[in-house]
Amino acid sequence: MNPVLRNFYSNEAERDAVKEFMIEVLKELAVERTFDGKPVTGIPEARELVDRLFDKLQELYGKIKEPVISNSR
Repeated sequence: MNPVLRNFYSNEAERDAVKEFMIEVLKELAVERTFDGKPVTGIPEARELVDRLFDKLQELYGKIKEPVISNSR
């Protein structure tokens, strides 16, 4: 398994920000293409691909467990 991908996946804030960014770019592209009169039929498939990529990361690296913080000394 790729340690860089595992590190990326384990950082929940980073992972969520990247996924959200990718989806926002797709939305912007859909609006631009709509106003330009170009087809947007591939946009839903691209969105599905983004979701599948992140699902695959979860499949590979599993659910990330929150670290247990111990206050004992």
